[in-house]
Amino acid sequence: MSTPDLDAPPTIAPANIVDGVFAHARADPDCPAIVSDGVAVSYRTLARWVSAVADAVTPRAEHEQPPVGVVAHRSAHDVAAMLGVLAAGRCYLPVDPDAPSAYLRSVLAATGCVEVVATAATGYRPPVPELIEINWTNADLPEREAAEPVVAGDPAYVLFTSGSTGAPKGVVLPHSALAATVPRLRELFGIRPGETALYFHSAASDTSLEEVLPTLTGGGTLVIDDDCDVRMSEVLAEHEISVLNLTTSYWLLLVNRLLDEGAPLPGCVRTVIIGGEACRADMLERWGRLGAGHVRLLNTYGATETGMITHAVRLDGPDVVDGGGVVIGRPLPHVRQRLISEDTGEPVGPGEVGELYLSGPNVALGYHGDPGLTAKWFPRADFGDGPRRWYRTHDLVRARPDGALVFHGRIGHQVKIRGFRVDLNTVEEQIAAVPGVVAVAVAAARRGEHESLVAFVVAAADADTVLGRVRARLVDSVPAHLVPNELVAVPELRYTASGKIDRNATRDEHLRGSP
Repeated sequence: MSTPDLDAPPTIAPANIVDGVFAHARADPDCPAIVSDGVAVSYRTLARWVSAVADAVTPRAEHEQPPVGVVAHRSAHDVAAMLGVLAAGRCYLPVDPDAPSAYLRSVLAATGCVEVVATAATGYRPPVPELIEINWTNADLPEREAAEPVVAGDPAYVLFTSGSTGAPKGVVLPHSALAATVPRLRELFGIRPGETALYFHSAASDTSLEEVLPTLTGGGTLVIDDDCDVRMSEVLAEHEISVLNLTTSYWLLLVNRLLDEGAPLPGCVRTVIIGGEACRADMLERWGRLGAGHVRLLNTYGATETGMITHAVRLDGPDVVDGGGVVIGRPLPHVRQRLISEDTGEPVGPGEVGELYLSGPNVALGYHGDPGLTAKWFPRADFGDGPRRWYRTHDLVRARPDGALVFHGRIGHQVKIRGFRVDLNTVEEQIAAVPGVVAVAVAAARRGEHESLVAFVVAAADADTVLGRVRARLVDSVPAHLVPNELVAVPELRYTASGKIDRNATRDEHLRGSP
């Protein structure tokens, strides 16, 4: 049997992903779709809101159209606004009300966005010519039977990267990415009617789509509670959350907090999904001390450019730890992968480290308005099974004989120190294994005329004692160029809006004013 060309135009256009919401509204209209601030919104009401938005935006046209803005805020109305734009067959752009005004203006101008769905959640009114205002309280709102048909290659959403590794880039994802990925995530997470998932991540991040779309197209209930940032355990118990999606670093914060309090993870939680950062063996050891053996812990991997999650593994087997790291799993069925040598540009085999290339219907169309960058990071290549379009992840991985991938660092996280190439992840893994280390971030800092390594350590007990252990371990176990010049004890690390450790922000805060 010949290998299908995942880049070939599909003979049947993908279904609009929002059809799943309308289907559940017909099957069980009174089932709670969203619970926000203690108020339940039924699937019937959500479907009416989505229909109202879909009817209000400019209809889909055959020619290219700019995205429709949606205020990126965790609220039931903003979820309905995003779904409504998708239901209309259009492309949406998250508009973050907390972002600097100059940045927002540049994003709106770059994408040509002229209409934004206005909601009452924030009172925010972005600087665009047309605000689409919805009468959310009208009980007689029309209800659609189905969403508008879509074309596989039509844009579905534009997400701008944080710009932490350069200028922000607008990643354009097609409707085919949602059609291919969301059903796989429903299956992976076990979403079905009766499941309750927490809406935790920023609405401007693609991780929020992992929470919203599988839940609402699977008949589950999405819970919004702004207190979850500060009282996560209580929120999980109060709302009987069964599915929880967290960045790896925030998951570790929760685990450490529960261990310090001597409290268990609430028994309602049955699935925990982590990702966005590498998981380590010491993290799994701490998780094991919670006694949460009834919980499915899933380690996931993905990129904004590849439509959410592409790889996953359940972390309850004997072979998930490889060295000090944890495997990132195997590709989901719709994902094609190749590991490519940095030196030769050719595929490498099991046991060898290469850059991970990904292909499939989930891959982004490219970077908005930047064909040069798109061509660089989305090359078309033939690695032995026909030409196809790939995304270069920048991540170095190794394939084990069982097919599971092991993360070996990010190309962008490699720095040159005194002529040596240093992977920051490697140094962090060594430090994290030291007893008493709660969290760590290693960054390069310019000290005088030279770059040097600085490690920022959150300690569980006496900081001086823990830093002494760290220094002793590093001196004994790694080459001299991997030993940070400075070890700095800090009360906490800094995190990005999506919940990942921000090395540079941590460095800049704690080294501000120092020589």
